[in-house]
Amino acid sequence: MKQVSRRWWLKAMGGSLIGLWAAACQANEMLQIPTAEPTPVKPTPTPTPTPVEEGSIERGPIVDGIRVTTNKAFFSVSYRDTEVAIDVDTWRLKFFGNVERELNLSLDEIMSMPVAREMRTLECISNPVGGDLISNAVWEGIRLADLLDMAGVKPDTKELVIRGADDFHTAIPIELARDERSILVYRMNGEPLPAKNGFPLRALWPGRYGMKQPKWIVSIEAITGHHLGHWERLGWSNEALIKPNSQIERPKPGEQITQAPYRISGRAFAGRSGVAKVEVSVDQGETWHEATLIRVRDPALQPYVWTLWYWDWGRPRKGRVVIQARATDGNGVTQSASSGDVFPDGTNAIHRVAVTVA
Repeated sequence: MKQVSRRWWLKAMGGSLIGLWAAACQANEMLQIPTAEPTPVKPTPTPTPTPVEEGSIERGPIVDGIRVTTNKAFFSVSYRDTEVAIDVDTWRLKFFGNVERELNLSLDEIMSMPVAREMRTLECISNPVGGDLISNAVWEGIRLADLLDMAGVKPDTKELVIRGADDFHTAIPIELARDERSILVYRMNGEPLPAKNGFPLRALWPGRYGMKQPKWIVSIEAITGHHLGHWERLGWSNEALIKPNSQIERPKPGEQITQAPYRISGRAFAGRSGVAKVEVSVDQGETWHEATLIRVRDPALQPYVWTLWYWDWGRPRKGRVVIQARATDGNGVTQSASSGDVFPDGTNAIHRVAVTVA
């Protein structure tokens, strides 16, 4: 199964490095870490590609009042072009480093631990304005904090280094690792985790883009210092905090509107503060109208899943109209009309859709 390559997104400065620079998401890279830190260089932007079918948004089933993406339609991004095939009978998760007890756990042993079940939206830091590199699913796994307690992580630990079977590595602060919302998952929408999404084990951290959440995990190391992962060494954000963003799903670009009133709808996502409001403009941003938000039934999940919204356009004026949508998060941060460049920490530029009202 072909995956979306990060090399589609950005190129290096200079022809010999084409393919090394790419948008960072659920990626994974080489375990052989260079001894010298390269100087971050901003890659040269390239045209946005059309994602393959894994990246296309599908109107999936409704769970707990919110739309869930099917496993087939869930986006998948990797810096490599092939999936990682893992023999679950020989696979082990190694937990080592600054710990009292090193662990070497099989999938059966992990699945025997207390189960954490959560709905969670995952978004790529490379997701362009109005892009499809975002999906929502119900996940099952274990809380990383339980694993830390089992290993007896020492108090002076500052970070955890997570590595995947495809040689990708990144690091997260110990505070994030102990967060009750930080989970290692092995099931997705009631089924075993698909190979393209990280079977047998992948990471999900709250409020972070996918580049910090490795797939095909094989080891976790507790360290007392600091570690820069693959994409971070190339200049991408080390924190990778999700920015508020909103996408117009209806109408589609170029659509002809022939009815009134007309319901404009879409979805929004933000960081851990959640989506506070979504506004729509149909007059080049001169006035904004607050949309109705469709909330998930469990308020505790709301900041971690996308928010569906709609606004009824009562009297569309005839002619060409550019519809805009912007989200505001719980901290009062509103999307801006700034550049749509995703490097180095994602974009919060406003989505625009041009339509014709007949």
